Amino acid sequence: MSKAQRALGRDRVADMEKEAKDLMKKAKNLTGPSLLEFRFKPDWEAAAPLLERAALLYKQSGNLDKATEAYERAAQAQEKLKSPWHAAKHYEALAELSRTAEPPRMEDAARFYKMAGDLFVECNKPATAGQCLHRGARALEEPQPEEAVKLYFDALDIFETHQKYAESVDCFRSAAAFLIRQEMWDDAVSVQMRFGAVSDLSGAKYSQSKAYLGAVVTWLWAGDAEKAWATYQDAMAVETFANTEEAFAADALFEAYRTQDTPRIMDLVKSKPFFKQLDHQVAKLALRLPSPASKMRRMARKLEKLMAEPEEEGEGEGGYGEGEGGDEALL
Repeated sequence: MSKAQRALGRDRVADMEKEAKDLMKKAKNLTGPSLLEFRFKPDWEAAAPLLERAALLYKQSGNLDKATEAYERAAQAQEKLKSPWHAAKHYEALAELSRTAEPPRMEDAARFYKMAGDLFVECNKPATAGQCLHRGARALEEPQPEEAVKLYFDALDIFETHQKYAESVDCFRSAAAFLIRQEMWDDAVSVQMRFGAVSDLSGAKYSQSKAYLGAVVTWLWAGDAEKAWATYQDAMAVETFANTEEAFAADALFEAYRTQDTPRIMDLVKSKPFFKQLDHQVAKLALRLPSPASKMRRMARKLEKLMAEPEEEGEGEGGYGEGEGGDEALL
């Protein structure tokens, strides 16, 4: 017996489950043809509230398996009724039930979060869709990290496509932090650069500068001087970043790396307050530079060459170029 069932008492649980079972039976009859009632097609309008009531009763009684079945049928009923908003709410409830089941059904949870997000978009609620997928991604970070990555990128795509920039901030930060913890450097930097671009569009210049500096810090921590420099060049092409203190700090970091001046690197990140003001996970990397696993001599040689060569027309476009590889550090 679950905690919910113990709290309610055996008799109350039994009554609730009996009522729910009767509602499910009535709903099933309503969705099938009946010659006696002159019904030749499913009556989803009458069945939907019965299924929703049954789902709630099963959930309150602690019977999560039956609640899942009822919510799924209720969602399908709302889809039949061309009501994507209500269907989406049911699928999100299904995701939560799957996540909290014993044992948890995390693959089902990921699927239901995605279905809910798609339906929120369908009913022209993109901000709600993105927030739903963001919640799902955070819930799946530990048990299903691969699914969490997919949900994060789905959420960010929706926010950007529908220009919901203000609503996207928390999702960008959560996604970047998670990808850094996973040591997925390419994806982490991609998210930070996208966040910088979105911040530029919404006039959030401070967030933009932090995002671009954070992207440079991430590659320096990963030990890839070439990708760090290419990222910096991409950011410097944005006029609103080029003359900021964060841009000057990044330039100073590269000079310290080029000369293999470890004390200078450490002094820079500790003396400049905006390194501490980066988003939490990025600030942790910044304050620990240089990464113990970085090959400083190799990075210095690479930067010596990159910083000495003038930019050729078109150079640096189309991604970050070849990386050094093999220099990734454990966090």
